[in-house]
Amino acid sequence: MKKLDSLKRGIVVFLLLAVLTAIEYFLGVNDVPQFLLWLIAIAKLVLVLHYFMHFLRLFRKDEGDH
Repeated sequence: MKKLDSLKRGIVVFLLLAVLTAIEYFLGVNDVPQFLLWLIAIAKLVLVLHYFMHFLRLFRKDEGDH
């Protein structure tokens, strides 16, 4: 059951990244402040670090020394 939940979470994050990329593209084509593009890029960075690279596991003490 946990594997299915992880798969669902991965699909949701993938779809969020796709939507953010589409928004980023349309904002980039139009004349918008670069600040908005940076915000979207940082949001995508956080999603990838957290869900796909498991960045927070580096700072947990209960994981062991892997």
